[in-house]
Amino acid sequence: MASRQVDGAFDEPLIALTQQCNGDLQKVMGAFFSFLHRRTDFYLVPHEDDIKEGKAKMGFKQGDAEKLLMASFRQFPLRRMPRQAQQQPPPPKQAQITANVPTDDADAPKIVEESKTPTDANPSSDEKNLSKKTSKSSDNEDSVRLTEEGLQIPVGNGGTAKRYKWTQTLDECTVLIGVPDELRGKDLKVMIKSSSISVQSKQPLAGESEPTFFVDGNLTGSIVPDESTWTLEGGVIIMILYKKAKTFWENVIEGDEKIDASLVDSRRHIGDYDESTQAQIRKIMFEQQKEAKLGMPNAQQIANAKPLIPENFPPGVEYIDEKKMAEVTAKK
Repeated sequence: MASRQVDGAFDEPLIALTQQCNGDLQKVMGAFFSFLHRRTDFYLVPHEDDIKEGKAKMGFKQGDAEKLLMASFRQFPLRRMPRQAQQQPPPPKQAQITANVPTDDADAPKIVEESKTPTDANPSSDEKNLSKKTSKSSDNEDSVRLTEEGLQIPVGNGGTAKRYKWTQTLDECTVLIGVPDELRGKDLKVMIKSSSISVQSKQPLAGESEPTFFVDGNLTGSIVPDESTWTLEGGVIIMILYKKAKTFWENVIEGDEKIDASLVDSRRHIGDYDESTQAQIRKIMFEQQKEAKLGMPNAQQIANAKPLIPENFPPGVEYIDEKKMAEVTAKK
């Protein structure tokens, strides 16, 4: 794993890459992982027998590359931004009205200023509280969208519950659980079982008489506890649960809010499959490209095609096919 002392040595090529991607971090990450896929063994998965016999010299056991990626990500702490200062609205302009007041010039209107009352300028505390509640409810409405059936529209193939947020892939589920900032890993009791998870404080929090459960319940699907991990970063527990079956969940804990699983992005990168499946997929893609774009015969047609035989041969020249060659060989 790279040491933090040598990070600056790679700034120049990384800055150049970022500039070529116009500052789009998604393109930067795509270019980096494309390089790992094309030029390294990061995406290679050795055969199971070679792993057992200790013959595997390249690649990673399935799941180890992802763990290496997450370990590299977690060696640097999150940097939380302070809340943006709210812009003060401009002071209300004083209303100006005109009134026809007798003056020396009858056609000249006089400006009469109408001032706001103190009650209008300073809203009451009730009005402030009402505005806060409205803004909070609007924030929740923006972050969680529902279908007509009342199910959450997936974000990152996951959703939001009262006590946590989560995302998922076919292989694993990532759960983000908020805890007080003053707590450390040693202050928490985290249990990850094949069918349930639990996160609680070892000691009662301030003002509480008993330890607090942040998450506790049965999982909607089975997991592999030995391959599941958790870490604490800046008041957030990041729990990665490795699924026992490759499937998409509707929720993490039974009884919690559900997502519409029919809306998840079920596409998979070709590198996620084993070498045999990758070869079949590439063959199908090759056939489709040749048929659709070039109008050329596919591999099956090429294999079954008969060789072209000229109709007329010069005198003394005879066409010999495999059958004729076998007859001549048998006579010898």
